Amino acid sequence: MTVRAHALAGLLGACIAAGCGTNIPDPPAGERISGTLTYTGTAQRSMTRPAARVLLFLDFPPSGSPIAMLNIEQPDFGKPVPYELAWVSPNRYKVLAQLIDLNSPDTDVTTLPAGGYPDFCTLSRTDEGFVTISENAPVKNIDITLYDLAGQTDPCNAPTTVCPVPGKATVSVVVRSSRVPTPADSLVFALFSTFPSTTPASSRKILGQDLTFPETILDNKLDPGTYSALYTCFDVGSNSGMGLCTSEDAYVLSMGTPITLVADQITNVTVDLDSSSLTVVSTDSAADHGCH
Repeated sequence: MTVRAHALAGLLGACIAAGCGTNIPDPPAGERISGTLTYTGTAQRSMTRPAARVLLFLDFPPSGSPIAMLNIEQPDFGKPVPYELAWVSPNRYKVLAQLIDLNSPDTDVTTLPAGGYPDFCTLSRTDEGFVTISENAPVKNIDITLYDLAGQTDPCNAPTTVCPVPGKATVSVVVRSSRVPTPADSLVFALFSTFPSTTPASSRKILGQDLTFPETILDNKLDPGTYSALYTCFDVGSNSGMGLCTSEDAYVLSMGTPITLVADQITNVTVDLDSSSLTVVSTDSAADHGCH
């Protein structure tokens, strides 16, 4: 709830106590945001009290509590689910949507469906994906698609080309292991510009049924610069969430080998989970791969 919404709630309470009339002001033309939520998965079937949640943050990953929030209980995803938040203080916001179980508030959010505007990848970039809300006109058509594993299965997370987005850099990580994944397992990947940190510059979670070693992980939208840590974990039983893996797992956390990414170039990295090693193999120009 926004500060303005809190003020309205206080006004309503005072009026009820004092026997005021019903001249409650209408929301202004602006200060509101609306759109639809789409989800084609099945996660809500195992929830006792499913709700679609829309949250507005000043940044993402969030450094503070949401500025505004809306729950839509028992959403019917047979068609796009409409939403609207009114009385939102003018500012620019990151818009996140989640599918949660209101009866299980302690569920690891990395296992729940989520989506961002305009997609999860853009939501996660510090300088992109903002929606500006003003006093003058409503913001419409902020439509969000939710994907499983907290947005990790958003197609934007799996580029099909090594070619960097113009001005950005690509990292191509080949993960090797002798282990044979089961559907219960998963592979977790995270690249950090600073470490320790809870906000990786790039992250991925691949379910066991979609995992075959060697597995190649691509990100072609990274900012050029030096990245201080790369973390890769074969999570047996997928019971570590996006946190650090344990002794039953196989993982590499490389903090002694900074990885420098150069604009319009492709950096190739190999991670060997059996030997717990990381090797920066080469850096190629985009032209070497036929990129234009």
